[in-house]
Amino acid sequence: MVFFGANDACLPRSDSGQHVPLGIYKENLNNIIQHSAVMVQRPRLILVTPPPVDEYKSEISDAAKGITGVRRTAEHTRLYAEACKEVGVALGVAVLDIWSIFMEKAGWDRCSAKPLPGSKNCSQNETLDMLLSDGLHFNLAAYQILFDSTMMLLKREWPDEDPSKIELLHPLQNS
Repeated sequence: MVFFGANDACLPRSDSGQHVPLGIYKENLNNIIQHSAVMVQRPRLILVTPPPVDEYKSEISDAAKGITGVRRTAEHTRLYAEACKEVGVALGVAVLDIWSIFMEKAGWDRCSAKPLPGSKNCSQNETLDMLLSDGLHFNLAAYQILFDSTMMLLKREWPDEDPSKIELLHPLQNS
């Protein structure tokens, strides 16, 4: 699994020093996936989109750290999730679109022109509040969704590696 982009999607003007321009982000994903050390292994790769952000919780979390400026927005992060999907399609790599999965659980409608859940342009979203401990990082419920979604993707993309048909050396943690 290649799971990059949440920090790269910081706003260019933020003081985090983590911002990576969108084009370079896509280039980096391409370089990782097509690196000779990766390709020689012939892996079955999964690109995971950056998750959405909850601007309300991010602001509170950042303020607690003494950070005053806005570092992330829902809309800016969406661009990085879309870019990740584009790279996956272009390279024929499976994509786990955790951004859309979380956003759909938060009530997002792809066809709506309404502000994105998590944006300060609408009220705080209860679902994102429940999934993201500080507006960005996952809590237990979010990790469970990530796990379940990964298992579904594995079954769909590579039926020969259906996790439910593989003998486990150790029991799953949720068993």
